[in-house]
This record gives sequence, structure tokens and C-alpha cells, in this order.
Amino acid sequence: QGPLEVSLSQPTRSSSGSERSLLVAEEMRSLIVEKGPGPVEDDPDTLMKGWLQREVRGSVKTSWIRPRKYWFVLTPDSLDYYSSKEKGARRLGSLVLTSLCSVLWPDKQTYKETGYWSVKVFGRKHCYHLYTEHLNEAVRWVCAVQKVISSKAPVQTPTQLLMRDIEEHCGNPEVLEQIYRCNPILRYTSSPLYASLLPFPYGSLDQSAPGIRSYTTLRDEAVKLFNSLQQLELEQDPVPLMQGILQTCLDLPPLVDEIYCQLVKQTTEPPAPGGQGDLHYWQLLTCMSCTFLPSPPVLRFLRFHLDRRTECRFPTSEMAKYACFIRAALEKTKGRECVPSLEEILVLMRRQEMICTVHCPGAPACSVAISSHTTAEEVARELVSRLGLSQSPNLFALYEQSRRREQPVGSTTLLADVLTSLAGEQQEQDPPCRLCFKHYGFLDTDNVPRDSLEFALLFEQ
Repeated sequence: QGPLEVSLSQPTRSSSGSERSLLVAEEMRSLIVEKGPGPVEDDPDTLMKGWLQREVRGSVKTSWIRPRKYWFVLTPDSLDYYSSKEKGARRLGSLVLTSLCSVLWPDKQTYKETGYWSVKVFGRKHCYHLYTEHLNEAVRWVCAVQKVISSKAPVQTPTQLLMRDIEEHCGNPEVLEQIYRCNPILRYTSSPLYASLLPFPYGSLDQSAPGIRSYTTLRDEAVKLFNSLQQLELEQDPVPLMQGILQTCLDLPPLVDEIYCQLVKQTTEPPAPGGQGDLHYWQLLTCMSCTFLPSPPVLRFLRFHLDRRTECRFPTSEMAKYACFIRAALEKTKGRECVPSLEEILVLMRRQEMICTVHCPGAPACSVAISSHTTAEEVARELVSRLGLSQSPNLFALYEQSRRREQPVGSTTLLADVLTSLAGEQQEQDPPCRLCFKHYGFLDTDNVPRDSLEFALLFEQ
């Protein structure tokens, strides 16, 4: 028999808060029992069965090889394949199906290249590349496997269970201290991380989206990001690395919660609280809070960390100042279209506001202080007040202006995203791109006083 696909069950949770350590014996139990030597024709657990061909590759340099035919049996727990359909046939392998497994639909490109419709099933350790000559048969297998995966209870990691324990016992300091003391996964570590803190589906990512760099799997990318975090501690100039981490989170939104959990972990009981490496983590957490909003469970865990584990313990420290800034930012963050520019990251690291220059036709340029959450409408409203245009019946707005185009900025658009976008176009434009304040709606142009600023704006436009 080939090696069985083994999936770990979740550790049991004791009713007593003093017994929160994870039980190794419980983790090592398999989700399914050992099966017999061969397929049983009248097995009531069989959901689907039939001949499929499985891909066989000789080496990395070997091109696609004609698959070999095996007898596949789908049960509520696994996808097994045998040497034949006869009773007592040798079982060659088994892929345990959990909620983290995934199955890909057949694609036309593979059919054009090989003449077969492919079905890919991703498990914890193995991936089955299956082929059939008939599209309807491939679709039936995909639907059946997906139905089994969807029926499985969600897999929870130890970190998720501990987050729930912390939330349940947030009013009991003694139990909380014991949870943190007995579970090193919650605290800072200088060792590498070999698995993600949160569950991610098995399988490769869709690389069809244009403009997105190549990634492997979410689980692998989560581990790579933790390596980047550890590298961040030693960087003299952490800004480029921070921007790279933020870009990965923008490209792969499921990793946002993971990075928040990793940053909470690395800022919990670090070896040198307030040191350079620790502050780099807090600075990245500040940038994250102004760019991405975590899911409700992670947000509650993060707020607990900011309040109870940081501000209460180190009330006058730099960490507490960052924690206060982050809590306020999370109240305003709704999601960004672009990651912060290098200039914005530098400003956020100092917990300051940015200065935005807005040009006005026929008038001097205006400098406006903005945050990562300031919208175009808020800036336009401030300029209307500052330039004495509050009594005008006409409408005003901000415009993106370059040599090639001019377009109004949406009222709810974050100005930080606009500035990041304009900064990326500066090298290609001559003259450079800029923001302008102009009329947007002409409701009454006849009664504008000739000696007013608004008349100069009208004249220029």
C-alpha cells in the first residue's frame, strides 16, 4: 500500500482555563480509520467511482507523460485509487478530504495541449492530477469532490482556538497569564515559522490576474512573510521591506489576518521592548492599520493586544503611543486601492500627517495636511472654506491633471491613494502630474463678482 494521507484533528479544549496547553496525543489522531485492502462494490459509503487517468512524471526535465489508468473511489472521507476495480485490488493511495482541500475545474488549455480534461485535487501533502477524455465526466468528479469538501467542518488552528480562549477569559488576569505562559505560539520567537498561524486552503494560487507577481501557495507565502518580518528587525532602512510586505497583502487579501496575527505575536513579550527591532514591528503594524482592516475575530484580538498587553503595561512607552495611533486608525480604515508610498510610510512611522499640494487656476498653490484616511471631498471642502467660496452656488472638486488627461477625483476616493498613483506616473510625465482645485458644476456663472477669486477660477477654466 502507498502512504496514507493523514490529517491532524484539532486539540481538545479543557473546560478549565488552567489547562490550555495543546495535547500532542490529540493532534496525532487521524481523521479517518484505516481502510481495507481493496474496493468493495456494494460499499454504502462510496459516493462515486470510475476509471480515471493519473499523471506520472519522470523528472523535472521530462515533458508531460501520458497518464496511467486507475480505479478511483470517492467516499465521504477521502479519494482513493486502486490498481483495478476487482475486489481485493491493491490500494495505491488515499487523499484525505478536509475543508482545506481544494479542487480545480478542467480548463481548455490543458485539453488543447493534451487531449484530456484535467481535474486537480489538492490535499495536505499530495496533489492528484487526474485526466479524462470526456468533459462531462470531469465536471461530475469536480462537483462530487467539492461537495465532500464543502460538507467538512472548518479546520481551526491552535492560534484560532487560543484567540477564542483569550476573548472568553479577558476578565480573568490569572487565566490570561497562564494561557500566554503555556502557549509559546502566542509570544515572540526568534526561530522561523514552519506553518501559518491561520488555516489556508491547499493548492496553488490563480496566476491569471494581470500585473500581479508570481506567488506559490497561501501557506508558503505566510511562512515567507514571517521570514520577512524577522529580517525587518535587523534592517537599517525598513521602508522598502515594509512596502513589499504591504504589497503582498494587497495582492493576496487572505494574508492580511495572518500578518496581523504574526505582528501581534512578535510584539508580545519581545526580548527588548521598545528596541529598534521591536519598533520596526510596531511601525509596520501602524502601516497595516492604515491600509487593511482585519476580520472581526482578529480585530478583537488585536484591540485586546493594543489595550491590555501594551498600553496598560507600558503606558508611557513608544509602543503605547503606536498602540493608541493604531486603535484610532482602525476606526477609520476601510481599505486601500494602493499600498502606501515610501513617503507615506516614512510619515506613518513618525505618526504624523502628510502635506498635500493642490494647485488652483489663477491662484497660488495650497498646502493641505492629510492623513491616510482623508477623502478628496474633505480636502475640497477645506479649500472652499479657506478660499472664501462657501457662499458660491457652484460646485468644486479636485482633479488629477497631467499632459495627457484631466479627470475629477471621486468624492470618496482616498487622497493618499491618488498621491501614490500620481507619484508612480511622475517619471513618465512632463510636466509632472498634479492635483488641481477647480469648478465641477456651473450652477450660476452670471452673478459671480468680477473682483472675486471665483471669477478668476472661472476665467482660467
